Amino acid sequence: MKYFKMSLLAIAVTASSFSHATVTDTSYEDIADSAHWQSANGDQALLISTLEEDGIAVFNAQGKQIQHIQSNEVAGVDVRYGMTASNGEKIDIAAVALVDESAFAFYQIDAKSDMPLRKIGEFSATIKAEGVCLAKNLTTGDIYINGFSDEGDWVQFKLNYDGQKISSALESKGEALPVRTTQVGGKLSACVVDDESATLYLAEQNVGIWEYGSDPENVKDRTLLDVAKPIGHLNEVESIDIAYQKEGEGLIIVADEQQGFLLYDRNSKAFINQFDVDGVEEAKLVTVSDTGLWIGNTELDEPIYQTLSFEELSRLGLANTHDKRSDQWINNAHLKTSDLKLVKAAGETQQVDKSGDAADDPALWYNADKPSESLIIATNKKGGLLAYDLHGNEVQYIKGNEVNNVDIRQNIKGEDGHLYDIAAASNRELNTIALYAISKDTNTDKPMRVLDVVGQHRHAKAPELASGVEKIYGLCMGQSPDGVPYVFINSKKGEIEQWKISINEAKATGTLVRTLQVDSQPEGCVVDDKTQTLYVGEEDAAIWAFDANEKGSTEARLFASVDGDHLVDDIEGLTIYQTETQNLLLASSQGNNTYAVFDLDNKGAFVSNFAIIGDDSKGVDGASDTDGIHAAAFNLGEAYPQGVFIAQDWYNLSDKYQPLNQNFKIVDWREIQTILK
Repeated sequence: MKYFKMSLLAIAVTASSFSHATVTDTSYEDIADSAHWQSANGDQALLISTLEEDGIAVFNAQGKQIQHIQSNEVAGVDVRYGMTASNGEKIDIAAVALVDESAFAFYQIDAKSDMPLRKIGEFSATIKAEGVCLAKNLTTGDIYINGFSDEGDWVQFKLNYDGQKISSALESKGEALPVRTTQVGGKLSACVVDDESATLYLAEQNVGIWEYGSDPENVKDRTLLDVAKPIGHLNEVESIDIAYQKEGEGLIIVADEQQGFLLYDRNSKAFINQFDVDGVEEAKLVTVSDTGLWIGNTELDEPIYQTLSFEELSRLGLANTHDKRSDQWINNAHLKTSDLKLVKAAGETQQVDKSGDAADDPALWYNADKPSESLIIATNKKGGLLAYDLHGNEVQYIKGNEVNNVDIRQNIKGEDGHLYDIAAASNRELNTIALYAISKDTNTDKPMRVLDVVGQHRHAKAPELASGVEKIYGLCMGQSPDGVPYVFINSKKGEIEQWKISINEAKATGTLVRTLQVDSQPEGCVVDDKTQTLYVGEEDAAIWAFDANEKGSTEARLFASVDGDHLVDDIEGLTIYQTETQNLLLASSQGNNTYAVFDLDNKGAFVSNFAIIGDDSKGVDGASDTDGIHAAAFNLGEAYPQGVFIAQDWYNLSDKYQPLNQNFKIVDWREIQTILK
């Protein structure tokens, strides 16, 4: 439960005292919901109102009705800007719930026309929807519709626009399929989406207002904005809307039939104040416009909408806890889709066998004889080490260890003269380094085997190297110019151990050669063998560079700081993509679901950020909240001639958008190369 600021006394606002107050010129028996639309240059605005049995009414900024659409029962309406077709055409849309048909209907908005709403689609809602709210992913531009019923059902569909018609992006035998469904519990009465924070607010009328992640690719556990009295401030929620301000500030505005109009800070979610409007008997409908609020006065003999300006709210001390200029108020027309570069996932691995936070870190074993038969070696920190082929099929699973991070070095010359390919993994269960040999024989169904550790550092309970740090975490490997392999392992307290590995007669020994330190918790690390540099990600602070030579300096050099732009904490996985012409460091910037690229050949200069999105045609979803990553610059055959980028996906979805256990997404490097130019 969140804590709320102490409520101030409710303030009664006299409607007749509004400056430039506007009322709608046409009344209907029932006004159910409304949404506001504004043109890009701000010179035109529309109030779109659903009227239950009387259909839909459209009013201009002066409150004059300019269109009336007859329909069966209509309840709920919302607007979004810039829906993009496959040919690049963009339109603004309104969506409504057709109650009797248990369907959604969609309209293109064209204010230049005498009839600004033109129907361009309809499909089944799969429930008897009583309300709707739209959501836009500001990274991908994807638009979703959310619908809810009185009985507590909530559904979400991804929308597709082909240039002529809006339909469900997901279908089966011609029928629309939702990407999410749930049963919330009690009666639902309102919803709204804050696109900037990707938060869906869903009102359970007499209980409270729930917060959900608005995008199926990045679902968070639900929380409560506020609850009913006597614990919270609510009683009977009827309507919710968002008022945006510049710099990410603004208000969540709630119409509560018993409590009046309530204001919450959009960032902190703290309760600010509540007020009544003189002449509005019951607070049922509130819609944010570019200049203030449209308030539905539903209890009049002839119900109308009337305006309340932001200036009036500010003058009365209601708009925020400190003064705001009126020109700082904006609506979601100004929330531009990000210009972040996007790459599509080309494939994915099978899901791990454990639910929750399980999959973590990938690496690639390169098959020089048959590159297309190379393997993805990855960790399930709740179960063991996995091997996948490049199609994502599980090849082998060595169960039994809580392995967190993994890395690989190949063609290591043993003291016996043989060449070994080895993987090292951090085992959090025993606080050890586990070593595995990888067979070059692609005909075997068990390419990995445990590499027995011998010598004084062998753990008492397992053939693994016993680390001296407290609570091991991340791991990476390096190799000196003369071919000596090393393992770097770190702890949650910032300690970093460097171990020299020797192999003889299929047995390994380890020697601790030195210890390094960062101030707080690291995890991701990677070694550039070419320059003998170790890069370590201190999750909440920065990427640091160390000399990787065992006799080199132990001093950390700042490479890149968490800045809220290029890097947003947590910094998770680190990896290097290296060819004769490129030397790139990539970092998982978990806080904003992106990957940062730095040019190591240009003093570590920042190059770009990108995000991984799904490809519905392949039934592959995108990646979010990524932990480990790995880049490989090998020619891996026809599918991946320039290599791959592999990323752990926290919220893995099926081709029907159903939640699965975590897995790893595979990106064709050519996609990334294109956006780096």
